[in-house]
Amino acid sequence: MRTDLDHLPDSKRAELARIVEILFAEFEDATALATQKWKKQGRILKVILYGSYARGDWVSDPKGGYYSDYDILVVVNDDRLTDPVDYWYKAEDQFLRDYAVTKRLSAEVGLIVHSMKDVNQQLSRGRPFFIDIVRDGIALYQLDNSEFDTPKPLSPEDAYKEARQYFDLWFPKAASGLKGAKFYIAEGENNDAAFLLHQTVRRQNIWHNSRRKLAECGPRPGVDIKRRSCGAASADVRWSSV
Repeated sequence: MRTDLDHLPDSKRAELARIVEILFAEFEDATALATQKWKKQGRILKVILYGSYARGDWVSDPKGGYYSDYDILVVVNDDRLTDPVDYWYKAEDQFLRDYAVTKRLSAEVGLIVHSMKDVNQQLSRGRPFFIDIVRDGIALYQLDNSEFDTPKPLSPEDAYKEARQYFDLWFPKAASGLKGAKFYIAEGENNDAAFLLHQTVRRQNIWHNSRRKLAECGPRPGVDIKRRSCGAASADVRWSSV
């Protein structure tokens, strides 16, 4: 996994260091009085930056008032340590204060927490979200050199189901985003309109990619074809209408 942050300006690297500092401080505080063995042995294994700041396509638009979030995955060594109320709400509260009150962060923080076991299970199931994180993410902290399991590709059937779910979710959301943007344009609220138009484009990209994957993974009736992009050598899958 990558560890370099050379593509980010110094101010962003400093903010990411602040985020890691908060995560550890609040986690240590949450487990300090633990009596159970599993909780006393609780560890943060990895802190990973993913999404736009990892890819290098983040948005920082002071005029329009839109800033990409910092997307952060924390990996712990026990499923029970992922509970947001018991272990992570104070960190999220501190992120919000640093962003909205003290301005120590220039963007909000989107935090997700999973155990190493769960991430590896998701990778073994071929879940695109986790595969993308492992492929594109940047490790801000690693306890040791342990790596995630090698992702296993989805079968064409499962890839089709996954793409179908994303398509059915995001196609109507793209339409609603555009509808909302038109409303704000008519009202003269250009900043709100610009934000919704940006969200509409993002949603369109998601459903466009889902539609492309549906075409890749949905064989035509009665045809046995190879679908390497879906992660299987071949499959005889019946096409259902899109």
